[in-house]
Amino acid sequence: MEERQDVIAVPFPYQGHLNPMFHFCSCLSARGLKVTLVLTHGVAKSMQSTLSQASIHTVEFISDGIEGVGDPPRTFQEYHARLRAAFSDGVGAVIEKQKAKVLVHDALMPWLLEVGRADGLGVATFFTQPASVCAVYYHMLHGHIQSHTHDSKLRLPSLPELEFPDLPSFSYFAGIVEEVTEFNISQAANMPKADCFLINTFHSLEEKVVAWMVNKWAVKCVGPLVPIFHKTLHDEKQDRIDLFELDGESCIQWLDNREPKSVVYVSFGSVVVLTEEQMEHIAWGLAQSNKFFIWIVRESEEIKLPKDFKLKTSKMGLIMKWCPQIEVLSHKAIACFVTHCGWNSILEALCLGVPMVGMPHTTDQPTNAKLIEDVWKVGVRVKVNEEGLSTRQEIEGCIKQVTGERAEEFTRNVIKWKELAKEATSEGGSSYENIKDFVAFAKSYSE
Repeated sequence: MEERQDVIAVPFPYQGHLNPMFHFCSCLSARGLKVTLVLTHGVAKSMQSTLSQASIHTVEFISDGIEGVGDPPRTFQEYHARLRAAFSDGVGAVIEKQKAKVLVHDALMPWLLEVGRADGLGVATFFTQPASVCAVYYHMLHGHIQSHTHDSKLRLPSLPELEFPDLPSFSYFAGIVEEVTEFNISQAANMPKADCFLINTFHSLEEKVVAWMVNKWAVKCVGPLVPIFHKTLHDEKQDRIDLFELDGESCIQWLDNREPKSVVYVSFGSVVVLTEEQMEHIAWGLAQSNKFFIWIVRESEEIKLPKDFKLKTSKMGLIMKWCPQIEVLSHKAIACFVTHCGWNSILEALCLGVPMVGMPHTTDQPTNAKLIEDVWKVGVRVKVNEEGLSTRQEIEGCIKQVTGERAEEFTRNVIKWKELAKEATSEGGSSYENIKDFVAFAKSYSE
């Protein structure tokens, strides 16, 4: 007979969603809960290493309705319908097999709340972006932002004043903007419904908006879910899920030969696709900054690099397909991080005390960039011209600000947030206590 599990955890099967949920599960496991992590067969196929049982108790694999299932979906609606059906069936089967008490599911799949409730489980929704973005999604979901225009300023409860370029953006998705917008803002749908709504942030980082949420719903901040603050939970090295092949050794050796705070690290995450023109501006902006650099360029993007760029910058730069980002950001040689403003990247930079140059593109990234520049004051946001392009001159200027004239200011601010993040995850801290409360909830939950 299968051993009964306390928690079944279901992340959305994309790189940026896997590790926050995995690290949360690892925290629960270290506190004595039996946790089953549910991954898709597609994720299993791409994973670069297996997960140790010290980090997670059990892993189950299900279909995502797309990978290896006939023809690929022709429309976003078909993709969504197949994803929903496959996850509902797959998670339902895991619940039946594991006899768990509590389901933790990614907010991008809000329908899983009903799957868990139908089987008598307690249900927690897990949001992988900042609380501020969740609040914006909530207001979008309820039609509070419909009248907002390009020129007006938006004032929402507990949030900083926002302008149109600061709002989550879905224009990147061209012909399916409406569908993708609805898909993303639905992440806030379960905030009033879930037994617990977990957010990968920490109280002091987003104090006002968190206070507004906690006053209304069962919201708990459980972040930052970055392994540097949780690695003491296990004796062995913390695992992580990587869907891209890593080349960590060569870049760390390269960094070891550089002076402290002399290298710009550049990465736009696992999803963003840039135009050839934008790649060219980034390339020569980096070159003109006269800084050493490591630039992560995924294999599919390499063809867009200026043809002579690698040769001309071979003494200054290292171009790689993927790297262990935490190890790179924690290296003394790193001066700043040029980032797409994905939430995991921002949290890692904050926790490691690295100032940022934000180049947001889509979804939550513009709002995150607003927080970086105007709220936390840990970096600058690259401006775009009328064509929506960030020029080489603008990129060069931003790098020089963060590594030169304003370096001391940004470093001082980011170190402050680093210490507050450490405090939140240490014994007695806000996130530490929230995870402890969740463990008590999971242990006590009865059908």
